[in-house]
Amino acid sequence: MLLSEGAVSVQKSEALLGSDKAFAQAISQFERDAAGHPEVQDLTRLYRTAANRLMGQDGTLVSLACGYSLCVGEIRSRTDEDFSAWSEAIGMDKAAPVYSLATAPMTWGRDQHGGRFVFSVDPAANGMAGP
Repeated sequence: MLLSEGAVSVQKSEALLGSDKAFAQAISQFERDAAGHPEVQDLTRLYRTAANRLMGQDGTLVSLACGYSLCVGEIRSRTDEDFSAWSEAIGMDKAAPVYSLATAPMTWGRDQHGGRFVFSVDPAANGMAGP
């Protein structure tokens, strides 16, 4: 769905991250798919731990779901800068490697910032493809 020839599709990830309905459906689908696969559940735990560690006190991980190749999620933070710093940190983390990352910074009211993200956990899917 989001992968095309070993790369995350920029166009498809932007559409997914920008739509509340599509995003919620993707999270649900990833969670359903992971239910019967312990190795995917392990990946989800690894990346959830990394996401929380890197966000620290600067925000909250609202959702994160992974498949064999991709993870999608949402973070709420105090400022746009907190989400930007987290996005940079998750891309550089050695404990939970990210091979490509697409983000969509968002604001949900006056004091609710953050964003949504999709990233590759598969070394074979280490690029972004777009129009």
